[in-house]
Amino acid sequence: MQKYAICLGYLPILNYSGFSDQLHDPQNIFTLVISALKNARLIDPTLTSKIRFASRTDRGVGALSQIISLNSKQVPILTEINSYLPESIRALGIASVSSDFQPRRDAILRTYSYFLTTSKDFDYPLARKTLAMLMGKHDFRNFAKQDNKKEKGTFKTIEVAEILPLGNCTYQIRISSKSFLWQMVRRIIGHLIELNNGRCDSEYTNHLLASKIVKFKPNAAPSENLVLESVHYKDVQFQYDQKSLLTFQNTLTEQLMTFKAKTALFNFITTHVQEKMS
Repeated sequence: MQKYAICLGYLPILNYSGFSDQLHDPQNIFTLVISALKNARLIDPTLTSKIRFASRTDRGVGALSQIISLNSKQVPILTEINSYLPESIRALGIASVSSDFQPRRDAILRTYSYFLTTSKDFDYPLARKTLAMLMGKHDFRNFAKQDNKKEKGTFKTIEVAEILPLGNCTYQIRISSKSFLWQMVRRIIGHLIELNNGRCDSEYTNHLLASKIVKFKPNAAPSENLVLESVHYKDVQFQYDQKSLLTFQNTLTEQLMTFKAKTALFNFITTHVQEKMS
């Protein structure tokens, strides 16, 4: 029996409860993927506990590179798996891996991107300075939601922390690490927002990193602007299915057109409200 790793993509929408091992939840993305694997006759329905994945994501978080692993007697056909999945969830790539491969344990780098829209007075230099302070190995307990069921070490090493201006007061914030604590990225973004709003200053950033007990932790930024961009492994090369990529791209394009229409609508309403105020 061969072991395979499958790369999944899913949209950053609130329709699903997230991606985790809550198989009792019918709205969980992992639950839907397990169901598709069963329907494609790739796994024994009684052995779902042997399916592993790379990263838990919260409700509303999207992914371009969520990785699962499974043992199967037959080569998984991605288009067949996708026929049992909603259009907003797609199997995109596949790789043969060693029998001891574990997608969570063996990941050497995970990258998340957050897209932040701000007011015109956003302090971009302060955001860059703060992200630079977070680089390297630190105790991030104050940038995480406590997880009593999966208590782990709170020291993490951030390899990349950058903010990229995209225009129109929108920024892409990219953060990379071997592993993350629960809500760690969203609370880092929340801290940047609170700094910009004057709720705290740069000294409090150092306080959050150095202290076990703090007056307040950063609030988590909204989840639907976050995407699991990539998960990297040593010596694992995925083969991507062009048809699956195309259908996922078409779904993304449809969603983008919907958002453009909504943006035009809200701009229209805003303009008319401003006219009445003048």
